[in-house]
Amino acid sequence: MPEYQFAEKDGSIVTVEYDKATYFSPEQVLSSLKTAFSLFPSATEIAQVEGYDDVFHVTYPEGNADFSDIYVCAKGTTPGGRNNLKDEQRIQPKAKFLNYVNKKGEEGKKAVFLGVYCREEQTIFCTWKVSASAAGSEETPISKQIKIHSIAKAIKEGFVQQDKGKGEFACAFKPEFLYFYLKNSDWLHTGPVSDLSEHTEPESDDDSVEQKNETISELVFETGLISTFKRNRILFGAPGTGKSFTLNDEKDKLLGVGNDVDFERVTFHPDYSYANFVGTYKPTMVKSTSMMDEESKKIVAILQDKSKTAQEKYDLLYDKFKDEGLTRLPVLLGIYTDENFETRKLDGTLASGNNSVERNHGRAIRQYVNLGVSDKKEIAYEYVPGPFMRVLVKALKSAMSGNPKPYLLVVEEINRANVAAVFGDVFQLLDRDKNNISEYAISTSNDMRQYLADELSVELSAVESIKIPDNMFIWATMNSADQGVFPMDTAFKRRWDFKYLGIDDAVDTYSEKIIQKKYVLGKGSYARIVGWNDLREAINDCLSSETFNINEDKLLGPYFISKSILESDDDTDFCDVFKNKVLMYLFDDAVKQKKKTFFEECKDEAKGVRYSDICKLFDAKGVFIFPEEVSKRFTEKPEKEKVGADE
Repeated sequence: MPEYQFAEKDGSIVTVEYDKATYFSPEQVLSSLKTAFSLFPSATEIAQVEGYDDVFHVTYPEGNADFSDIYVCAKGTTPGGRNNLKDEQRIQPKAKFLNYVNKKGEEGKKAVFLGVYCREEQTIFCTWKVSASAAGSEETPISKQIKIHSIAKAIKEGFVQQDKGKGEFACAFKPEFLYFYLKNSDWLHTGPVSDLSEHTEPESDDDSVEQKNETISELVFETGLISTFKRNRILFGAPGTGKSFTLNDEKDKLLGVGNDVDFERVTFHPDYSYANFVGTYKPTMVKSTSMMDEESKKIVAILQDKSKTAQEKYDLLYDKFKDEGLTRLPVLLGIYTDENFETRKLDGTLASGNNSVERNHGRAIRQYVNLGVSDKKEIAYEYVPGPFMRVLVKALKSAMSGNPKPYLLVVEEINRANVAAVFGDVFQLLDRDKNNISEYAISTSNDMRQYLADELSVELSAVESIKIPDNMFIWATMNSADQGVFPMDTAFKRRWDFKYLGIDDAVDTYSEKIIQKKYVLGKGSYARIVGWNDLREAINDCLSSETFNINEDKLLGPYFISKSILESDDDTDFCDVFKNKVLMYLFDDAVKQKKKTFFEECKDEAKGVRYSDICKLFDAKGVFIFPEEVSKRFTEKPEKEKVGADE
């Protein structure tokens, strides 16, 4: 295989053989687009255009102020191309695909010509100007190239342009910049990004808002908080062993009963990412203020600042309104607050009556002030924190308060996502020292640094690197027997305290009502009185026997059926849940390879073993659909008048 240059996920360039098996299919391109558009503030739907393999249609079900429909001609990039150049990536869609998208652009839709570069799970979008193809045949491949050093630079910097000559630029950028590209694509291919100010209205830097007199130059990570609970914990065990129940109970012991403020709960899944968990810089919807001049925006920013008292707002705006009429200021404050504040005359002395008439005027017209204000929203790029960053900020604020308290992040199903990718560099912080603080700090990105400085009211230099403080707890649950889970490497596991919940450990947490509750399963001569826990244990013992030899993490925990169902007095509720949950789990998972033996009583010589037949027989035969090792344990029959006829 020939060798070509590739950009690694750290932005370095290597020369290696090209493996054609890594080529991105249209299905993978569609998946990459869906992931990128999921970062948008407005919901999108993306579908492949029928008959056009490399064309995708993006719509906004709830509408969008910036775009109507978007049509994307997209293909995975490959090396090679002009004169066998080794330092290029290219795409070669058919002319008819490009012309289709170009026509949509001429009709007023947003048209995009895009290549997807992906290596080591790092995705970069490469784009070129959309124009009609002059090829003689619609089947002719149209080739577009971009240098590998442009892709490498985009990995490091986020967004770059490559001058193609003759006044045309190609762009390469991370998926987070897709919205920025779409808003500016009309000129990004014909002018350098340095001309951005000519195409957008710069955001104001509100220097009028006073900063706190004292800024903190160093964070507090060690609070001395004492707790019997481990900081990094993972509870694991079979399904229904009470992992979430246990963490919820211990959460109340750590934080206090009913405390739903000082913790967050998140559930991992295969599409969960670092951006979801930690945070990322992405577009968000904000109310438009474009109708205001810059001075008015500054005044409104102060009036809406919830961190300041009414008196602080008045004092900040006093000089601004000296020349415009000081009596207007109490009216404005009256619109925004009911708090009391002292007012002054032009000479700085206190005003008699504190302008009570004016502030009351403001309160009186409060309900009308928004009638003429546009509800239009616009896009702004902001750092949006994930649950990890939100809990970290709360814990750090508390650590610096002088009266620290614990904060908890609960991760359900931690191994249902690629934890190495989700935690990213945060993985390093999990290694705690004897004082329960991260032993090694990690450097923050510029976006994260600015967010932390703003939230914690500290100097930027104080958050150039961060650690996890000793008052932040991270607890998780996992079931290693689940289908489709991601493996954890040893380095990741080493940073956690694991606790295994045995198959019967949670039985003693049941109420007497649940333990004593009995159900009638089966009809006629098959009818038997059965308790959930007795039946569960019988099935587990059978699964663990030499006949089936099923591992413990595939057995049934006591919470496999929820307490709310077990506390119900309706036998039908229990039977329905047992069929649709327990029997389904046994059939599809626990005895998947041995279902013909386990459900031998339900086997049809012609049809084999079917889940629908098992459910029907369960209604009629109850526990007798299971091996004799299970059914023989249940001998108590109900009273005859409660038993239906044999079927």
